[in-house]
Amino acid sequence: MKLNIDIQFDNNGRIVPFMNGREVTMTDSPFVVFLATAGMCSAVFVKAFIEQRGLSSEGLVITQVMEYDQRTNHVSEILIDLKLPANFPEKYTSAIKKVVNQCPVKQHLLNPPTFEVVTNLDKVATN
Repeated sequence: MKLNIDIQFDNNGRIVPFMNGREVTMTDSPFVVFLATAGMCSAVFVKAFIEQRGLSSEGLVITQVMEYDQRTNHVSEILIDLKLPANFPEKYTSAIKKVVNQCPVKQHLLNPPTFEVVTNLDKVATN
């Protein structure tokens, strides 16, 4: 099943994720919020790239498309789809892809940290 998160820039320059036409907020499931961070991180890098070059972001659309397995509750693939403005210089196409690939959220997904769960009772038991 495909899930889409649309990343938009509001009038205040805020990067806002939307899923099914509704803004993703901390009231959503932590998993949805977590998923939205990949697209939002990409948007931060894209926005900086465009601003540094004095380019217009009008018409820019960022969609994060995910292949999601409801049975396992696991995402197996994430595609960041950049719809660049019509006047976006072709010479920057490769560079903007490289910028998106620098996103630390993506890097953490590629090289995930290890997790350990401890409790205060574990410490008591080992003393």
